[in-house]
Amino acid sequence: MQKVRVGLLGVSWWTEVVWPGFSIAENAEITWVAARNGEKARDFAEKNGIGRWTDNYLELMGAPDVDAVFVGVPNYLHEEMALAALAKGKHVLQEKPMALTVEKAIAQKRIADHRGLVLMVDQELRLADGVRDLPDMIESRIGPLRKVVIGLTLAPSHWEGWRADPKLCGGTLFEMVIHELDLARWLWKRDPLKILAMGDDVPGKDLTILLDFGHGDSALIDVCWRSIGFRIRAECYGERGYILREAELPFGAGKQTIVTADGREESGFEASVQGQATFKRVLETFCESILSGCAAPISSDDGVWAVRMAQAARESLRTGHAADLSGVIKPI
Repeated sequence: MQKVRVGLLGVSWWTEVVWPGFSIAENAEITWVAARNGEKARDFAEKNGIGRWTDNYLELMGAPDVDAVFVGVPNYLHEEMALAALAKGKHVLQEKPMALTVEKAIAQKRIADHRGLVLMVDQELRLADGVRDLPDMIESRIGPLRKVVIGLTLAPSHWEGWRADPKLCGGTLFEMVIHELDLARWLWKRDPLKILAMGDDVPGKDLTILLDFGHGDSALIDVCWRSIGFRIRAECYGERGYILREAELPFGAGKQTIVTADGREESGFEASVQGQATFKRVLETFCESILSGCAAPISSDDGVWAVRMAQAARESLRTGHAADLSGVIKPI
């Protein structure tokens, strides 16, 4: 089987999360790893059987045995690393968010498009078990869709390091809630028109977001950071019934309820949203888009739109009014 040679940019707790899945991707070979701390890069490479390591990101990007890179560095470095890799002719699997402004995200997309390179964004919820089959389930069991409610429940907590600085991480909208924004747009299969946000874009604080998709269609994203555990809930209401799915985050079990005119069905499933299967799927679909030329399942357009929604939600928090998404910046 032909394989894409991939270099990992960044060694952190997140690298440890994605690695179990990345390491077993059948159409990928991890050939390099880079970190600002050379000792961390060396230790990760030796522990996981990666042939080459460096403390110089540009050395990895220029290596002839690297076809693509995974950008897994802190949020404020995403744009810089992606642009440097694209300039070297490398395909990019970009960790979310693509950038901390819409303008910078669009610039990335345009460069990738101009150079004919794949730029995929790791908004992994779409590819997780218990989530990835929802569009087909909606269509076959309850569609057409009428409303989506997405809930995120967390225990009280605060972030440290670069994640504690909104200028470096983008706040909770860019660091965490961007996943739920992307999920809502993906389920509706079209772009929202307006967005209204209430609450605080701060770790440990609650946040509620309403997305208007027109024609009475909407999505509600509700974040409660003052409860227990770490859970996600997706309620999909259709013309013929509704589907409720809940899952423990980042790993763990899920449960499903389907209610239609035929009655009520309940079942359980193993979600493991950030587990091995999810990130194996992320890397394999990225590599498949490189090898076959097929569209990436989470495109640069999707990444730009996620940033667009997060930025508009922040503007709504600032003004207290709904933000017009078509007016955040000129369309892609």
